[in-house]
Amino acid sequence: MKIRNIYFGKGIPFFCIAVTLLCITVTLISQLIPSTFFVFAFFPLKYPWQIITWIFLHGAPQELLPPDAPYSAIDLTLGHLGYNLLLILPFGILAEKILGTKKILVLFAVSWVADVITMLITGAVYTKILNETELAGGAGASGLAFCFMPIVMYALFVLGRKYGFGMLFKQISFYFLMSMAVPTLIISLSPSVSGVTGIESMLIHLLALVIGTIFTIVFRKSIKAYFDIQKAEAV
Repeated sequence: MKIRNIYFGKGIPFFCIAVTLLCITVTLISQLIPSTFFVFAFFPLKYPWQIITWIFLHGAPQELLPPDAPYSAIDLTLGHLGYNLLLILPFGILAEKILGTKKILVLFAVSWVADVITMLITGAVYTKILNETELAGGAGASGLAFCFMPIVMYALFVLGRKYGFGMLFKQISFYFLMSMAVPTLIISLSPSVSGVTGIESMLIHLLALVIGTIFTIVFRKSIKAYFDIQKAEAV
């Protein structure tokens, strides 16, 4: 079975499409109207919707970057948004096609709660222990995007066992997914990537991988059942 057949098979990945559109829309608004950045970002919390909109916000407007920043707002925003979408679209869609939208919504809810708790704890540490008076917003969907990694890696393993690893290794899409998995692991273990991320980002990335792994273990039978059905239909 080819990976592309899963992407173009039955079922529409409504959740991943919605998240992608929201990420692009919220990020674009913050770039065109810089004053809205802290209306969407997690810190400082002033509006109730910030508890969710920060997930869809990426990068930062030029006027909020320090004068000596080694990157421009365009570079930061495109890099941040682009990389997360490169996980949400290939990995997220594959996971949603296999497990269904309802289970992915559960994954989103769990990762969102975990990320919010992490942000609140790190925020308290910065302000009360380290005496930091300003927080850098807090934004990005990587806390969700990284959750898809363990699910898809396990799905590829099951796919290889069902149809043969030889067939799997011949698929270009397999190497694309693997080429994204390696840097994702490096980023999750690094507290500083090009001087952009910090300890809180590393914690969120690692937490996402843990949540994704637990989710994979809990729903491993559903993943196997999907490929059993696909193999039975192909006979």
